[in-house]
Amino acid sequence: MAPSTDKSGTTPKKEGSSGAGVTTGSVKAAHDAIAYSSHLHECLKDRPTIRMSDGKPGRTRETIKRIIEAALKTFTRDGHAGLTLRNVADEAGIAVGNLTYHFPTKTALIEAMLREALADYVEDHFATINGDHNSPLEILMSVVEFYVRNSRSDYRFFFQVWGYAASDDQARRLVHSLYRPIAQFVYYLVRAANPELNHMQIRRAVAQISALEEGMKLLIGLEPEENDLFATAEEDLQALTKAIIRLA
Repeated sequence: MAPSTDKSGTTPKKEGSSGAGVTTGSVKAAHDAIAYSSHLHECLKDRPTIRMSDGKPGRTRETIKRIIEAALKTFTRDGHAGLTLRNVADEAGIAVGNLTYHFPTKTALIEAMLREALADYVEDHFATINGDHNSPLEILMSVVEFYVRNSRSDYRFFFQVWGYAASDDQARRLVHSLYRPIAQFVYYLVRAANPELNHMQIRRAVAQISALEEGMKLLIGLEPEENDLFATAEEDLQALTKAIIRLA
């Protein structure tokens, strides 16, 4: 990683540098990134199929799970505009009254469905970062590779998420709140990968990485048959991410 230089053209000293070239700052940042992954566990605790089923009989738990799965299928296929409580109830094979007992409004159902999807996404993050990685940069590279790989199969869902976010301010705020813990996790990974960056530089880097990976999701979905164009999308995003965190 190329060190930055100050205005005098000299290379700043790495505070607390050891003979092996590892800084106390990078070690602390790496520990922070690993520790922050525990923050993502809060998203798992908020999983509706767990939170709403606590203390309930097995039949109720199964009904809630079926409703949310049916909502996800309907939302991905028809979007928020095409999702109705009756359509979801039909998809789940239950009466509308049974659905509204647990989710009285369409907004409540969509929020539960999105929070459940976020929990699934977080679990996939854990599977990605718990591999045999030797550095925060390797973890970050694994995470951005996961983002692109995931979009190859789930791009329709992300189309609908952004369409929902554009529908009104309440939806926009909800989607923003769901993306926040993921962005914060990437923030800590970027800080760990390049401890020389300041707070604003890291925020800009995270914004740029997020814009690239979200845009790539949409483009892959728009042209899913253009295999040659996006054949190396994972490697491309990794290379761009490295450039961003070095130049931020």
